[in-house]
Amino acid sequence: MMTKKEQYDEFWLLTKSVLQDSKIDADEARVIKRWLEEHRDGNSFDFIITKLEGFLSDGYVDRFESTNVIDAIGSVLRQLRTAE
Repeated sequence: MMTKKEQYDEFWLLTKSVLQDSKIDADEARVIKRWLEEHRDGNSFDFIITKLEGFLSDGYVDRFESTNVIDAIGSVLRQLRTAE
């Protein structure tokens, strides 16, 4: 099992590479969702997983949804950092 610091570092690296173009597309959203599902502890990431499921329901992530996901990624990173 990973420590919170290891989770933070791994998620930070993942999102850093995904956000190089400052937007999230459907494939990138699926990668983030998969990582969150694999690393959730209880319901720790449910808010963003639910958000991603809704955004991905049509198979497309529009500009508004992309911005919303980017904001949620920041929330997850803060959550992981403060849990160290």
